[in-house]
Amino acid sequence: MDYTQQVEAVSRSVHKDVITLANGKPARTIILRQTLPAPAAELWDTVTKPERLAVWFAPVSGDLRINGHYTITGNASGSVTECSPSDRFFALSWEFGDTISAVRVHLKEAEDGNGDGGSSKTTTLEIMHTFPIDSHWKKYGPGAGGPSSEDWAASREAATFTERASERWRDAAIEGGEDDRWAREAGDRTTAFYVPGWEAKSTN
Repeated sequence: MDYTQQVEAVSRSVHKDVITLANGKPARTIILRQTLPAPAAELWDTVTKPERLAVWFAPVSGDLRINGHYTITGNASGSVTECSPSDRFFALSWEFGDTISAVRVHLKEAEDGNGDGGSSKTTTLEIMHTFPIDSHWKKYGPGAGGPSSEDWAASREAATFTERASERWRDAAIEGGEDDRWAREAGDRTTAFYVPGWEAKSTN
């Protein structure tokens, strides 16, 4: 995989005008989108079946149906709150430590012309994650989240990927109206957390 290409293939946005979560805390929503050259039915298996999730995301176990409880190995857990295979949509709670947030995943299929009069299926994967503005958000911002494999996390590819992804989240946060200085510092803290020995580049 070209990790640099993958960073650029994903669009990112940060939204401040978010209704507070059920616990009454103000929130932010981050949105990731990537268009992939595959039909929605194929990608639905990729984002819902444990054996496929383990390949590109992380090992997931549990009862993967509405009201079922899931666990991501070494990471979050939660419950499936909505699921509509016909609409290629599901939602879940994301529980990590004392923080409870909400994730919504939607696959949107389209027809693309291939230049010779034919067409092929493409699907946009959209992931929305709504967070409370707590101490974790204030410290790391929208880019918190890193490699699931310790071996990969220690590689040069992971360092490049993480640094560039942090930069893109920083830019998305600033474009979404967040404070410029905070967004830069949060992005640097995120990169430093996942890349041992990393130091921010001087801006002087």
